[in-house]
Amino acid sequence: TKPNKSNKRSNMMRTCTAALLITCTCTSGYVVRTPTTVAYTKEYIKGLGPDFDVVAHGGYYKLEKQASAKLGAANFAALKPYLPDDFDVVAYGGWNKVFQLAADPKGKLVSIIQNGLKNKKGKIQGAAGESSDDVVALTSLLHAHGKGYDGDLVDGEWASVMNLQAKKSPKIQKIVGKGEKAGTTYSTFDVDDLVFDGNVKLIFGKGDLTSKVKYMPVADNFSVVDKSIVLRRISCDIVGASWKFWKLPRVPLPLRKKGGYLDFLYLDKDVRVTKGNRGGLFVHFRPEFLEQVMA
Repeated sequence: TKPNKSNKRSNMMRTCTAALLITCTCTSGYVVRTPTTVAYTKEYIKGLGPDFDVVAHGGYYKLEKQASAKLGAANFAALKPYLPDDFDVVAYGGWNKVFQLAADPKGKLVSIIQNGLKNKKGKIQGAAGESSDDVVALTSLLHAHGKGYDGDLVDGEWASVMNLQAKKSPKIQKIVGKGEKAGTTYSTFDVDDLVFDGNVKLIFGKGDLTSKVKYMPVADNFSVVDKSIVLRRISCDIVGASWKFWKLPRVPLPLRKKGGYLDFLYLDKDVRVTKGNRGGLFVHFRPEFLEQVMA
């Protein structure tokens, strides 16, 4: 049976109403602060009129939280029909937290990674710190934007900036991940040949681990957003790997594996978020965007 559109609209209205109640009653707690939400807050306060007394109404922070929650509620209502089935509001901290995250999912994800890399001295694994649940929620919100695999956008070099290993992630992947740092780990897509190469610098830059993966976009796990089909998955076969240390000759590694895949949760000109078939979550930035973020 087809979903009842009027019911969907009613559910969205109830969600927005709940958000507005939250913005009016909450005076403390979580708030997302990014350039987007800061700009929205300024416009929000400006719209209250020249005679509005910020101090008398609880101060700037309270109004900032109300503004970002209002923005987030509107964004969430638009994204809700396209969220993954396993999106768990309770697990992600409740409605107020989710509305705050929805105010600017990309901006908040970038902020978490920026702070994590600085605190972890550039280490990619564990860069999320205590914000791992927020990262999962944010990637689900980004997934709902309907920006999956796009050959034109993905082509070229990407810098690895965060990975969240899953319980089923390969042991070698977990071991290598511990030594990866932003700015020394890259993957490069060649859409003409349908391959992407991985390059990881280890052991103070003296070790060089490379891999080559043959891929193919497939119809499995596609999404429909705003009546448009969004391609998500590429099948992945590891066809080559090698290791070189310092001045020693490069040595081929017996790493060959077929049948893997990578799901594109989000992709734009700056950010790539993917999930592997073993459950690992990976975030990449364009090298120039990484430099901009860490400047």
